[in-house]
Amino acid sequence: MIKEKEVRKGFFSRFGTRKHDGNNPDKHESLRLRQTVSAFFKIAVPYWKTKESIPGWLQFIGILIFTGITIYLAKMFNDWYKEFWDNVQNYNMNGFYGGLYLFLFLATLHVVNVVYKSYVVSALSIRWRKWLTVNFTKRYLDDSTYYRLQLTDQKTDNPDQRIAEDLNTFVTLTIGIIVRLITSSAMLVTFAIILWGLSSRVEGVTVAGFTFNLPDGYLFYLALIYAVCGTLITFIIGKPLALLHFRQQRFEADYRYSLIRLRENGEAVALYKGEKEENGRLNGYFGDVVKNYICLINRTKALEFFTFGCDQLAVIFPILVASPLYFAKLITIGSLMQINSAFGQVYNSLSVIMSLFPELATWKAVIDRLALFEKSMAASMKLPKPDISYEGTQVILNGLTVTKPDGSCLINKLDLKLNPGSHLLIKGESGVGKSTLLRAIAGIWPYSSGSVSLPAGAKVLFLSQKPYMPLGTLAQTICYPSTAIDDTSVLEKLLTDVGLDYLVPQLNVEDQWGMVLSLGEQQRIAFLRAMINEPDVIFMDEVTSAMDEPNERKLYASLQQTLKKSIMISVGHRSTLESMHDVILNLDRRNRESQSS
Repeated sequence: MIKEKEVRKGFFSRFGTRKHDGNNPDKHESLRLRQTVSAFFKIAVPYWKTKESIPGWLQFIGILIFTGITIYLAKMFNDWYKEFWDNVQNYNMNGFYGGLYLFLFLATLHVVNVVYKSYVVSALSIRWRKWLTVNFTKRYLDDSTYYRLQLTDQKTDNPDQRIAEDLNTFVTLTIGIIVRLITSSAMLVTFAIILWGLSSRVEGVTVAGFTFNLPDGYLFYLALIYAVCGTLITFIIGKPLALLHFRQQRFEADYRYSLIRLRENGEAVALYKGEKEENGRLNGYFGDVVKNYICLINRTKALEFFTFGCDQLAVIFPILVASPLYFAKLITIGSLMQINSAFGQVYNSLSVIMSLFPELATWKAVIDRLALFEKSMAASMKLPKPDISYEGTQVILNGLTVTKPDGSCLINKLDLKLNPGSHLLIKGESGVGKSTLLRAIAGIWPYSSGSVSLPAGAKVLFLSQKPYMPLGTLAQTICYPSTAIDDTSVLEKLLTDVGLDYLVPQLNVEDQWGMVLSLGEQQRIAFLRAMINEPDVIFMDEVTSAMDEPNERKLYASLQQTLKKSIMISVGHRSTLESMHDVILNLDRRNRESQSS
């Protein structure tokens, strides 16, 4: 958990804090390193095995070519250092100007190479991200996984962030880190050879009265020892960063989601006068954000002190080591500058883990979040699925048993047949399982057994008490899930028939209709949606709860007249609904058995 001593307690006196679930560590903690590595390959590899990855492979090869050019130019610059500074030492003006012209040429090539390499990396990133996003979104939507996650999983917070942001970060960091590692490895091999050649055995060097001998490759050994020691200390200092980044992403997402929830339920909060409670809740979420961030920047500060200190010392270190040879007139100033350049390249290559550590910590946190998301989706797919078949013309329930997630029975072995044009009303006390039965028949409630048969090729529509209002124009909202019809005169007539003629001028207006329209207006829109889509089976869960009885009768009569052969299954409490249905199913809380009349 976050250590209180790492932050100033007084700073948080104005914020609330939330109590975390200590019995569910996976909800807040990251994975072990071995699990993270396994998860990385599981997420990353599938794309590169598909046909869609062929352009990606070509772009990756292009990146390798640009990387090779980068290494070649780095070697050319290293050779340039020696020749240029030797010309300076020898007062060779022609060589000096020639060196400047060569530098301009090499620098131009370097700029062009860097820009095109960056372009290809970005193109590969968006291509890979697109494939991953489409893949994750499909899995998230298939078989109502997004719905099942809410029933079974409490670990996967903010799936929207994991798809929209974490996948982008995963792709960007993966490509960046792999390119850095490849570049560093190639640089290491190239400049290790150069540095070894510049540090041949030296015997009898006297500095400040001390005489010592230097073995072959002494500069390379010094760079290796310097980088390895720095990397080990960096790992010790920066190890907590992965967990802190994991928590930071979660806390930021929780805070953002709480703000979205407030916006979506603004009217209810205002009517409850719940501003004080909401303010406390928002401050609690934001308190987590700030508290973890303070720990994160404190740890980052300690890491940067060490890494930047090592980097600065590495600038002068090779000069300090080689300067005795220069003053002993064993090497020229050009050789000294070449040693400095080569040592820097070798050190940077060997210390790549140290320089990449903050990115690696973020990378691990992102992989962990995506791995937990994948694990949760896989677990939801293992839930039992209702036995739904499509045959004949009837809706047939055979021994349908519906339970709660904890196994307690709601509906016990229900048998029922509905012919085309039948209208079923499900009644009973609150909590007896009416809406859950509706979901089981519709095929989205996993905790059920028995069988459900729907008409062959049936088009099914589910209308809930609070209808779903998608983003888009009013015409698109009315026609959902079908596309908006071109003939707006049909929509104009339907709106007029249900008393919503004042909305006709706004048919092509985009707005947040779930907030603009009252619940009663939204429920009337839902009836129009059913008339336009003409489903064979329609499920209606208290769809007239916000209407007056005259409108309720009018809409039910209009819907039944329009959909004469459709099977209608409704849930409701009002006694007025009984006259609009020819089959009544009463659910008894005491024995959980059904009776029909």
